Amino acid sequence: MKHLLLLFLAASAHAQDDMQRVEISGSATQALRRNDTAAKIVIGRADIEQYGDSTVTSLLKRQPGITISGSEVRMRGLGAGYTQLLINGEPAPQGMSIDSVAPELIERIEILRTASAEYSAQAMAGSINVILRRSTRPQRDIKLAYENLQGIDSPAATLQVAGRDDALAYGLTGTISDSGFRNTSGTTEQTRDPAALRDIADLNISRQAKLNLAPRLNWSLDGGDTLAWQNLLDVVRTRAHGDSYETDVSGPATAYPLNHWRSASRTNFLRSGLTWTHNLSAGKLTAKLGWDYNHRNTDYLFQGAAADATPRLARSVISSANDDSVTTSGKYLSRIGAVHSLALGWDGADTRRGEVRQQHDSAADGAFLGELLQAYQARVRRMALFAQDEWDVTPGLQAYLGLRWETLDTRTEGAALTPVRNRAGVFSPVAQMMWKLPDQERDQIRLALARTYKAPPTRDLLPRRYTVNNGNSPATPDVQGNPDLRPELAWGLDAAYESYFAQNGSLSISAYARSIRDVTVQRLFQQNGTWVTTPANDGKASTMGVEFDMRARMSTLLPGAPPIDLRANAARNWSRLDAVPGPGNRLATQTPLSANIGMDYQTSAAWTLGLNAGIQTGGTVCVSDRLSSYTGVTRTLDSYALWKIDRKRQLRFALLNMLHQQQLAGQAYDDGVYAITRNSTTPGRVGIRAVYEQQL
Repeated sequence: MKHLLLLFLAASAHAQDDMQRVEISGSATQALRRNDTAAKIVIGRADIEQYGDSTVTSLLKRQPGITISGSEVRMRGLGAGYTQLLINGEPAPQGMSIDSVAPELIERIEILRTASAEYSAQAMAGSINVILRRSTRPQRDIKLAYENLQGIDSPAATLQVAGRDDALAYGLTGTISDSGFRNTSGTTEQTRDPAALRDIADLNISRQAKLNLAPRLNWSLDGGDTLAWQNLLDVVRTRAHGDSYETDVSGPATAYPLNHWRSASRTNFLRSGLTWTHNLSAGKLTAKLGWDYNHRNTDYLFQGAAADATPRLARSVISSANDDSVTTSGKYLSRIGAVHSLALGWDGADTRRGEVRQQHDSAADGAFLGELLQAYQARVRRMALFAQDEWDVTPGLQAYLGLRWETLDTRTEGAALTPVRNRAGVFSPVAQMMWKLPDQERDQIRLALARTYKAPPTRDLLPRRYTVNNGNSPATPDVQGNPDLRPELAWGLDAAYESYFAQNGSLSISAYARSIRDVTVQRLFQQNGTWVTTPANDGKASTMGVEFDMRARMSTLLPGAPPIDLRANAARNWSRLDAVPGPGNRLATQTPLSANIGMDYQTSAAWTLGLNAGIQTGGTVCVSDRLSSYTGVTRTLDSYALWKIDRKRQLRFALLNMLHQQQLAGQAYDDGVYAITRNSTTPGRVGIRAVYEQQL
């Protein structure tokens, strides 16, 4: 890691001294939100940099209607495919974590509450569009960061270079980091028939070295045409290990009361896209061609022992998962008269996923116990045609009408598997309206109606078994894919009232409702004495919610108050799953309530202070008539201090998770004969972060 930091410093030594910072201001982001017909929240560079966050999920958790579960981002409380992730307006590869993109590579983030015909209709809860940096104005910036979370040191460095040479503009943003986490948890497990009570202590440690690069080139061609080449490279090397210690209070022990595991994974991701823009007499044509390469290889070793530390099992696993996609899209945009902006286009992708898993089991003396080889392939072809019209009906009324036809063709095959093929077509009309109230140009009302869908990810189509090494039970089952999965379909209605006032102040109150069919649920069953869960389509569901968002300068609310910028948001979500009896039969991944309140105070030209308090509830969810899960409340308190040393240098400090609240989770199963409950507690620790930035 030290050598990587030295390389970044050496590269920046040749930078010029007259470059200026370019970023989107708060007023510009508000204008993007206010004037677009589609309801959206725009997060500019100022908000991205505010706390010096090292991951995108860390900065998104403060946004209205956004909740985080692990590294999964949820809108309207829904994740697991309900929230669509876009990169530069194009769907991100399946299985890609948003945290794969370093915040330093991002120009802005758009949170879209409803679907549009141009983007994929896989946005049942909404979309998060990550716009990578595209500035071609000359600049040289360097950023050095240090973070300590859960007792693990995590340094990082970023270099940004941009410039122009006649018709060629170029840019490069790169980040290197060496991060990690240390997680300790305690679990109490109780069973009936057989009766047992045991306590389990777990320790998990991971370190991750990451390189993010986002090179870009832009050519200005003869005749006004442009050609842009945008790339995103993510190279990750992860090493992790963990230990589990079981104390049996009563009843029999599990097969391996003492166990240890370790793993090493290598992930390489590349997205490369070429965009050609051609001006026509009556409009503009844009065509894109892209390629995604996402390969992961993992080596894993599990060692299980008896309570007296006598070795019993050694299980080694070599696995790989490869996703490769070719994408194409295009749009013809034409202005018809003074009130219509018409767009016609296409969007397609051909994705291939292959998974191989080879498992070898041996006894303590090296005796061979068994071997398992799994190899599967899935191919998903997606093609869509769309048309949309942005219509200025009157000076105060804007309308958006769109139609999208999207087809999905999935094929799954593998060892001992009869090839499975599914075809589906989704017709997605979209209508949106924005009405500026008469004599109240700062107040407006939005309405939107759209049909959306949630396609099964390719990893869920592969019947590969992810096994639990110790203590298989209804609460900790093996996981297996299902090649017969179908897309979920939904009709959705959104409404919002927005008010904008002095000094970038805004107020928004919105509501939504969705009616879903062919909902994906987890089916739990026993196979040869082993508990297994697999996704399956089962019936209908409905979900609805309300959201509140406010930003204001305190002095506009209380004359004479200090110049403190206030932020407050809250979201309440409800859902009902028809296939599961109530109470608690809501969608399993939905967060019922989330809220944030924050403030920023510029005490002087050199110093700015801020803090944010957040809450995210959980509660009990009935996964089936026999299985339920529980998630505790999460409360967070973060603060930061920004010191602008001079015009080109600044230093940022942050304290994270200042409440160091423990996390609670549990599962319970009862079929009338056998029963099991598991309750886990994970303690939290205060984290620190320091970020130094300099224009060179």
